[in-house]
Amino acid sequence: MLQKKIVLLFIATLFIMNEYSFINAKELSEMEVKKIAKEAIKNVGGKLKHTLMQKVKNDGVASAADFCSSEAGKLAKEASKTLPEGVSVKRITNKPRNSINKATIENLKVLSTIELKMKEGKTPAMVVRKLSNNHYQVYKPLVIGKNCLNCHGDSSTRNKQAYQIIQKKYPNDKAIGYKKGELRGAFLVDIKR
Repeated sequence: MLQKKIVLLFIATLFIMNEYSFINAKELSEMEVKKIAKEAIKNVGGKLKHTLMQKVKNDGVASAADFCSSEAGKLAKEASKTLPEGVSVKRITNKPRNSINKATIENLKVLSTIELKMKEGKTPAMVVRKLSNNHYQVYKPLVIGKNCLNCHGDSSTRNKQAYQIIQKKYPNDKAIGYKKGELRGAFLVDIKR
């Protein structure tokens, strides 16, 4: 009798655990995935952009370049701690300043597709890739704006003092020569549920 109860309890426990796993493994809609990605980018990218713009406003472009080359990674790491479990954000590009931002071959395929659409005159939109039932990647294009040219433009648009600071930290810098409106890379949000 006791064995029978133990077996029934074991079966009931398995059923409940399986039901719980099913609920947690629910697939997300594309809208839900984009919402999670937007929040993550807002937390990490927004913090970086706000801090950088404040540095430019208060201390000038050269000071902002110095901050960006020495402190931006730490700031992004701190902001990333606020993200939900299973969500991460990083910046990727085909022309990295910092080698940790170098796009993989798979990333480059997505960036190429975004760039092609931009050349066709289409506004760059988020790209959602479903890797498995509970694993998604979201690419949010980063487009060069006027202020970006201070550090990422060609020799006629770059701030010379700021770029001297950048070259000391990144002697193999490839993140230059851009024009306003070009694709710089993307925020890549990885979501695992």
